[in-house]
Amino acid sequence: MRHVFFSWVLSLGMAALCACSSTSAKNIPDVEPPALTPPDTVAINKVIEKIAEKPPKVEVDLEAAHEFFFLAKNMELHGDHRQADFFWKQAYKADPTSRYLGFGVAERLAAAGEDSLALVEARKASALKGRRTAAQFALLARLYVKTGEQDSCRKYFVLALDSSRYQDMGLLYDYSLFLEAVRDEKELVRIYDMLLPKVNYISTLFQRQLSLLLNLGRDSAVVDLFGKVHEATGDKQMLLQQVRGLMAMKRSKEAIAIVDTLTSAKPEDEEMTMMVLPSIPGDSAYAFARKKYYEDGVRTPAVLCFIGQYEYDMDMRDSAKVHLLESVGKLQGQPKYANRGYLGLVNIFLSEQNYTEAIKYAEKSDSVSNGDTRMLLASVYALADKYEKAYPLLDSLSKFWETWQPLPGVLDSAKLVQMKNEAQIKYLQVLDIYSRALIGEALDIEKDMRADTVKKARALDNRNRAEAMLEKFFAKDSTYNRVRLSMAMNLERLKHYEESFNHFEYLIKQSGFSPREMASTLNYYGYSLIDLNRSPEEVEKGYKFVLDALVLENNGDSKDAYLDSKAWGLYRMGRYDEAYQTMLLIDNKKMSRDDVFWEHMGAIQAALGMKKEARKSYKALLKLNPKHPAALEFLGKKK
Repeated sequence: MRHVFFSWVLSLGMAALCACSSTSAKNIPDVEPPALTPPDTVAINKVIEKIAEKPPKVEVDLEAAHEFFFLAKNMELHGDHRQADFFWKQAYKADPTSRYLGFGVAERLAAAGEDSLALVEARKASALKGRRTAAQFALLARLYVKTGEQDSCRKYFVLALDSSRYQDMGLLYDYSLFLEAVRDEKELVRIYDMLLPKVNYISTLFQRQLSLLLNLGRDSAVVDLFGKVHEATGDKQMLLQQVRGLMAMKRSKEAIAIVDTLTSAKPEDEEMTMMVLPSIPGDSAYAFARKKYYEDGVRTPAVLCFIGQYEYDMDMRDSAKVHLLESVGKLQGQPKYANRGYLGLVNIFLSEQNYTEAIKYAEKSDSVSNGDTRMLLASVYALADKYEKAYPLLDSLSKFWETWQPLPGVLDSAKLVQMKNEAQIKYLQVLDIYSRALIGEALDIEKDMRADTVKKARALDNRNRAEAMLEKFFAKDSTYNRVRLSMAMNLERLKHYEESFNHFEYLIKQSGFSPREMASTLNYYGYSLIDLNRSPEEVEKGYKFVLDALVLENNGDSKDAYLDSKAWGLYRMGRYDEAYQTMLLIDNKKMSRDDVFWEHMGAIQAALGMKKEARKSYKALLKLNPKHPAALEFLGKKK
């Protein structure tokens, strides 16, 4: 039946075909088929694309793939990598749909140095389905590095790092090398920030990161980096750099908080403590320094020196002296801190009039300050009457600063102006110190009753030289009232009274003086008017100035001298009894070596008819000044 049916169908089909053909040829007109519309074309193209997209059918032999894979692993265990590579390829050939096997083959090609083939296989494998791993992305990234395809390289590095959650140190390092090559500094900083903790802040990478941050101007990140290194390594130098950075950025509160945790006497602890102290106000700085020294264990000479300096500034002289003496002996090799201690001790010993010790520490200061305190040394020599040592230093300093010129190459005009101004200030300081030294020596000679005519001539010459220096100072800057005061007093001694008194008139109207300085100025001017005794009006004027000085001085060290001026004013005005009562208020133990005091006492006593008492006073005067004319005349002795 089957065969008969088939034949019948075939016959029927052929008959129908013939019938159709015959009909078409005879009855249907010959016309063109309709053209394709645009939608038809789009539909056909889509079909073609779908057909083209269909991957060719792949033959997969999983059993063979598994067998070759295990053989490959076995060869690797035995160290036969050549055979292992062969079986990897066979396994991938048996299952070309395996992403894992594809990347395995690519890895081995890369290891053999066949980078081009490795990239081809890796790209093919990356299109396969399967688990995507950081190692696969990393392989693609490294292969793209070698071909120089930056965009692809960056893309796969980022994918690899994201997949590994940035925990793969080798991958981070390779990515950093790529970023160095393409000079992407911002991204490189981010990667180094993750890489550095993993390598314990190895020096080479740390220095590179530091350089990058500095180039990018990221100061805060630099400071944070030092803190991270210290936290990881315990390196105090890193903490010191962090504190320096914080102070430079004016983040002093953070720096102080760090220093507050320090508990050892290492050099870094000392330096950090000294670094933050100037940013702490007044008493708080003193308390902080004492806490670090006595409680926290930062028992170093520099911190102790700071404590001594503060105590000196607060007039705690005894403890300041103890602490400064203890600290400077241990500050060898630390000239910056030692010099501060030396300067404090110079001032303390000068206040005690211990000129030997003052000179000793002034010389030590000069030896560690590269000449910066040479003017101080000259001043101390002058105060100690060591004029033969003071003048050569002052001559040298005067010549240097008067003729100072900037070194060649200073092109910044603002900087040049600043340097010239500083040089002029130094020159004026020398003139000031030199003139005071000359006046001081002149005063010493004038007080010396045994001084011969040569010495007296020297005193006069000194005052004239001092006047020339003060005039030179005044011509350059007339705003310094203390210099004007020196000039006024020196002119008075040179008997240039009108010039002197004009300066005094100007000075007593100024508001820049302290009460003590104003009292001294008023007393000097008032006493000069009284002693000169040119007219009753001037004497009375001078007397009022002395009274004003006494109000300002109250119970100060100069009270006895001002009382003497008051008594002399009363004497000049003929009020002898009041003058005598005023003299009795003076502590004569303090004034026992003052010839002026005995001169005034004798004259007042004589005016009151107290001949016996006057005789004693004039005898005391002659012991101090054997040639005093008033004493010789009263006692009836030959002049």
